[in-house]
Amino acid sequence: MNGDLGAAWPVAPGRVLNMSTGPVEVSRTVLDAQLADLLTPHSDAFWALHDETSEILGRILRTRHRVLMMHGSIRTGIDLALGNWIRPGMSLLSIQNGYWGELIAAWAERYGAKVERLVHGPLEPVDVNRVAEALRRHSFDMVAIVHVETNSGLVNPIAEIGRLVAATDALYFVDTACSAGAMPVETDAWGIDIQTTGSHKCLASVPGLAIVTASPKAWERLRPDSTMGSYFDFRAWWTHSVERPDVPPFTQPTTLVLALRAALREIDAISIERWWAIHRDIADRFMAQMREAGFRFLIDDSAVAMQRDFYSDTVMAVRYPDRVVDTRFRKMLLDSYGIFVIGNIGDFAGKSFRVGLMSPPQLQASNLFGALSAFRQAATSPLTWS
Repeated sequence: MNGDLGAAWPVAPGRVLNMSTGPVEVSRTVLDAQLADLLTPHSDAFWALHDETSEILGRILRTRHRVLMMHGSIRTGIDLALGNWIRPGMSLLSIQNGYWGELIAAWAERYGAKVERLVHGPLEPVDVNRVAEALRRHSFDMVAIVHVETNSGLVNPIAEIGRLVAATDALYFVDTACSAGAMPVETDAWGIDIQTTGSHKCLASVPGLAIVTASPKAWERLRPDSTMGSYFDFRAWWTHSVERPDVPPFTQPTTLVLALRAALREIDAISIERWWAIHRDIADRFMAQMREAGFRFLIDDSAVAMQRDFYSDTVMAVRYPDRVVDTRFRKMLLDSYGIFVIGNIGDFAGKSFRVGLMSPPQLQASNLFGALSAFRQAATSPLTWS
């Protein structure tokens, strides 16, 4: 097929396949779940669905402890957690190798934490021995890390570090935005005390819900004087939306809860263990076929190249072949093939694009392999070259 043939066949107006890393393409069932007859949260029917959603969330996140949903982005959940657990002067070890690790560190400092950064390169896996040495050398109140860094797709060793942190008195804070729901996350078994994620990535729903989990150890160490004000007080949210001794004093995001419930039920019907395995298998095939088409992944140029466990099953950070221009490539994908992918940030901006393999529609064969064909066609079209 001619490399620029797609330019002659514009896509149908209004139909775009979202193959980005979030918000993700969601199923028709998830979209339709928002069209409930009764949208008020002031009914027992809504709260039964709310509680069912929380229960499934706990099962998927593998925790028997507190799981809280509130409206907002993933950053809202990070802010909620930091503001409610950080006390001025407390020490925090930030283990980082990308954008989100540094964001958490910077925000923690704004709440008064004394942050020690254990910095690795943006394509460098976290060195567990360096973490162990830092924990031997100093006593920390909290250790923070990101499971999958969004700009590279690099996976960090959360379980191994969790065992190290568990031997100390520190709280273990993990951002699982690009893993929870699609890759193994064993919240309780890995000793994760505070976890943040959101509805619009690997949980395969629409944007708008932040999710925070808290272990008993974390619950005991909540700040008694939250700096977040009454509305963003974690204890108040838990009391009003989970324990509910009286009518909650704020309006719940009903449609977002209904959409998330539908998404979680789709995953739960498969079983989370089988869903993890499906993601792994499809990610393997996707990476193999992308390499056959002449693409490389950012991690292919790192010290852990081809070591599979360091490549995520959900975020594919793809390096452009020589001559391909980022803006031209992504514009052709959108205009000629009706496929949306997202660019990259920081050192990787303009050099790579990111593909999401997170939701059921993104893993559907016709979508996935149609996207693969479009990537190949766009990369070989002179219209995308410099």
